[in-house]
Amino acid sequence: MLLRRPLTSSEDLYRVLQVAPNADLEAIHAAYRRLARANHPDLNPLPEAAARMRAINAAYHVLSDPRQRAAYDARRFLRAAPTSTAVASRPTSRPQPRPVVIVSEPPTPLQRRVDRIVAVLGVLLLIGIGAYAVLVIPRAEQDFPSYVRGVRPLTATAPQMVATAPAHLNDASVPQRLSSDVGLRSFPGTVLVAPSNLAPFKDLPILRLDATGQGIARYAVYYGDLTTGVATISGLIDRQSFDSAAPKLSDCPADATYCAGPGAGQSASDPPGVELFRPPGLITDFPAFATHRVCCNGVFWSLSWYEPASNMSYTIDLSRSVAAEFGSPTADNDIAAARAVANLARQLVRLP
Repeated sequence: MLLRRPLTSSEDLYRVLQVAPNADLEAIHAAYRRLARANHPDLNPLPEAAARMRAINAAYHVLSDPRQRAAYDARRFLRAAPTSTAVASRPTSRPQPRPVVIVSEPPTPLQRRVDRIVAVLGVLLLIGIGAYAVLVIPRAEQDFPSYVRGVRPLTATAPQMVATAPAHLNDASVPQRLSSDVGLRSFPGTVLVAPSNLAPFKDLPILRLDATGQGIARYAVYYGDLTTGVATISGLIDRQSFDSAAPKLSDCPADATYCAGPGAGQSASDPPGVELFRPPGLITDFPAFATHRVCCNGVFWSLSWYEPASNMSYTIDLSRSVAAEFGSPTADNDIAAARAVANLARQLVRLP
């Protein structure tokens, strides 16, 4: 018999999530959040990002579940264990040697003892994996929602929670499709959605919902028509996504309340295609900014803000016909339009 083929990087779920096989659940959650931010198709324009995200989701689905991980670890261990010596094939162009008859001898007492020891070690390893799955992983899963909801910091570097009342109220006037979605309701962070009477969302069909419980870092609700315009409300756990979302404009100081510059594919001599608005009080006292993009496909508005009390970063994206309701197709420092987009964030409600 041949040696079992070793697992490739795409088959080894630990290598997909870039964690060690003995990584605890907190390390697996952290690795997933980091990889999701880098490879999610909504954040990564590369064509291979979608395939990477599918592989990351599949690996996380197994390794974040105690029973599935225990079963996978057992299969992985048995897959990696050698069963016999590989016999290399000989080129067919050479003369074939005469068959050699090998008379097998019965194992010696030492060989039998070694086999018994290896078998006992294998059983002990499986028992240890099962104990880890039953005793350690459930406790880590209980602690993880406390961190993402801002109840207590996971590490010394976790953001300090603000002991103030949430800015958004529960509201019963939420579309039934949102209030009954299992993914949104099991999301470990605070989910903000549009009430049924808030324009432009009230006049747009819900295209898609992206959310999964058990530690997934992002949720999103997509409204509109892909051919004319789309409005999206999304949220990510932690502040890192907010800090990295602002457009990088040359000659724009970090404390500037307004900047404009060239967009993608534009030169410095072209009219500005991107505007960045950071006026004080854009969304109460939350860190927030609005961006206005003008390009060949139309008008785009984006609003991002971070709410420390829930440790969540939120974004509202408006494109083409939906965005055109809030601003002109030229970059003209329209602060009133930016504040009109920001007013949408104030009217979002917590999912009841």
